Amino acid sequence: RNWWEWVFCTATAILHVIKPSRGAEVIQAVMGPQCAEVWGSDCWSAQLKAPAQRWQLCLAHQLRNLQAVLDRYPHLFWAQAMQALFRYAIHVHHQRDQWPAAQFAAHVARIATLGDWLLARPVTQPEALRLQHRYRKHRQHLFVFLERTDVPPTNNVSERALRSSVVHRKVSGGFRSQWGAEAYAALASIIDTAALKGTQAFEAL
Repeated sequence: RNWWEWVFCTATAILHVIKPSRGAEVIQAVMGPQCAEVWGSDCWSAQLKAPAQRWQLCLAHQLRNLQAVLDRYPHLFWAQAMQALFRYAIHVHHQRDQWPAAQFAAHVARIATLGDWLLARPVTQPEALRLQHRYRKHRQHLFVFLERTDVPPTNNVSERALRSSVVHRKVSGGFRSQWGAEAYAALASIIDTAALKGTQAFEAL
């Protein structure tokens, strides 16, 4: 049986869920009536149906997608420029505490202007055009992290938390029972949440 690993992260807790589905119903079951202020993820359709007021697309995923285009079209200006813009935005995010508010705001305004300019440029390569259409559709979800200090530009925390489950699945071939999947998810949730708070795994258990 195929089992899929899910990980839900907040600033104070990490919840692992392992289910035989990758559908949006898993998110709905976990979230219940709750609605996130900002949901960070890649462009996977189930994630974009999550109950949230806003979304932040993971720029690490977008950088990799753009690199795949550049691997095929090494001199494509549009893909190079979008990569540079995303990296610039991430750099501005990391430097925000070191700049005066006016200087930070100027960088944010420049990012918005360059982004709109790039999204309006003509692109003909199919792979690049697909990404441009994505960024046009999700324009308001690209730079939420520049508006809020509590939103990261990537979902690297989730990716790191998910890694052990993925390795376990690849090594063991997956879970043999629902009980085993649920037990593993519960232990992983306790250990990873404890790590966020600086607590040792054995102490948390």
